[in-house]
Amino acid sequence: MPHMNSTHGRTFPIALLFAHVVALPMLLSGCKASDSAESRANEANDRLRYGQYAEAAAAIEPVVRDQPGDWRAQFAYGRAMLGQGKLEDARRSLDRAYRLRPSNEEIVTSLAECMAQQKDVKDAYQLLRAFGKDFRSWRAYLALSRVAEDAGDPDTAATSAMDSIKVNEPLPGQRASIEPYMRAADLAFKFGKEADGVRRLRQAYGIIPNDPRITDALAAHQVAIGKDTALPLGP
Repeated sequence: MPHMNSTHGRTFPIALLFAHVVALPMLLSGCKASDSAESRANEANDRLRYGQYAEAAAAIEPVVRDQPGDWRAQFAYGRAMLGQGKLEDARRSLDRAYRLRPSNEEIVTSLAECMAQQKDVKDAYQLLRAFGKDFRSWRAYLALSRVAEDAGDPDTAATSAMDSIKVNEPLPGQRASIEPYMRAADLAFKFGKEADGVRRLRQAYGIIPNDPRITDALAAHQVAIGKDTALPLGP
């Protein structure tokens, strides 16, 4: 017959009480580790925002070492290495972060940036194009457009900017982003297509008419702002 301990009419097996006593320190230890990882990730992200890449790497490196399955730590460390130009280390951590969170848009664009800096432009193209298509991500297409321009590929740069406009669909209650239109305008002006560039600016104006980037650009291209300035959105 098992030993019992009675309190106010309730009985608890001694073995069950012992299990709770043993498990509690382990649970508290796990919570402390999680809190430490989160606080270090927050510190690293703060450092990254100010371009303090070495400090960000130092903050998050213990988590990467001890908890390699923490995607936030891998992502922060990868960005810190990328900021320092340590491309192999950056690629390794960003690859791990991507495998852990393949649907994360920021990880994908950072990994593609690293690939492009390593001259793996084809891999960057494939990654961004697939993500843009699968997740209808205008940010992925914009990143592809910039990678292509830097690689001396104006056709892909222009096509990807157009693709970003096509998938620039706001959630209910939100508005479309001006960024795809501003990117398309910038490329049009670079390629000497003045009318196309102005059209894109006027579309962006229809989204946020008081944005100084848009109004300044329209003024620079001698476009008078009036009630008919805004144009319908779309490719």
